[in-house]
Amino acid sequence: MFGYFFAAGSGVIVQYLVGTIVCIRFLGFPFEKGILWGFIISFPVGFILAKIFAFKAKGSGNTRREIIKFLMVVIISGLITVKGSYYSLIILTNLFGNIKATLPLINKEFSPIGSISHFSGMGLSFFFNFFTHRKFTFVETGLYNRLLEFNNSQEKK
Repeated sequence: MFGYFFAAGSGVIVQYLVGTIVCIRFLGFPFEKGILWGFIISFPVGFILAKIFAFKAKGSGNTRREIIKFLMVVIISGLITVKGSYYSLIILTNLFGNIKATLPLINKEFSPIGSISHFSGMGLSFFFNFFTHRKFTFVETGLYNRLLEFNNSQEKK
């Protein structure tokens, strides 16, 4: 569990820095697009650290199939993160208004509601990721072999 928190925490840091700080705040991306880019950039960090530290799959020899299954989970997780963040932003903005704060030292204005919304979306996907990676991605399910058999049968036709 500690390994998963380490891997997920590292992904959260990368996702927040890239998505909220760089893409939204400095590059001016729309909210959902910035969250999406942060998620995409954090993907390799999440996979590598989860494989090594969280699920003891470092020497499994199944990296190719784990990447494919990880991608399947990540697509759904990305939707949860982006849409969860977006809907959190709408709800929190409706409840509290468009609150602005100023960062000390750099004198930069930002929206705490946007940051809270981003963390809400990441939190929703955290639970989905943990259980699906634990029960699907880093275990032998036979899915990869069935996909290969299906692909080979299609090529023979």
